[in-house]
Amino acid sequence: MDPVKALQEIGWSELEARVYVALWESGTDLSGYQVAKAAHIARANVYPVLERLIRRGAVQEYPATEGSRYRAVPFTTIAEAQMAIWSERMANLKEALAKPLTPPRVAVARGVEAGLTHGFRVIQEASRTLDIGASYGSVRPFANALAEARQRGVKERFLCFDRCPPPGCGVCQDPIMVGTGPFRSTGWLLLVRDKEDALIASGTDEKREILLTDLAPIQETVQLLLTLGEDRALQIRPE
Repeated sequence: MDPVKALQEIGWSELEARVYVALWESGTDLSGYQVAKAAHIARANVYPVLERLIRRGAVQEYPATEGSRYRAVPFTTIAEAQMAIWSERMANLKEALAKPLTPPRVAVARGVEAGLTHGFRVIQEASRTLDIGASYGSVRPFANALAEARQRGVKERFLCFDRCPPPGCGVCQDPIMVGTGPFRSTGWLLLVRDKEDALIASGTDEKREILLTDLAPIQETVQLLLTLGEDRALQIRPE
């Protein structure tokens, strides 16, 4: 078996393998010049390789007045140390992946009643934050639930989809305006609980469609809209 190729198979570079094997086969300590000559590599290249091998624990350096000398550490010692390191890493990885990853959740519902039921649930389950994208008609049924959430310390931020004229719907507090043109009721509703769980609704009456999801891209998009909107009014929807 070619020891240089064998070392490459476990992740060593070709130069690292050649330098280590040259040192090991010499059976003694060598100067940098002697290592370069034995490994058949340029002297300028040998010192960075020796430094990597020292950090790997495969070579020992012996400083001397006339210049450092280098000796290979027995591979049995290296192998035992590497197996101990990998064993610990594999144990940590096994523990980290012991529980299966939960796939993103996407569910749908339909109708006004379903929209109200799921909307109240999202608001009531919020413990830290509520991000609300509101339309004049769609947010008003949740006015009391939102007020109760604020009383228990939930931080609320609002996007206004309708560009309501003053005094607005009376529910949103310091809303960020989304869209252009005059007021019109879109019927849209967006609720994001604790930056984890989202409800998105559109349409009216029994044609109302509801999406319930924890997809990360939706959460990130809402956060981006709110963050940008805190600095300036957003103009993202044509008339």
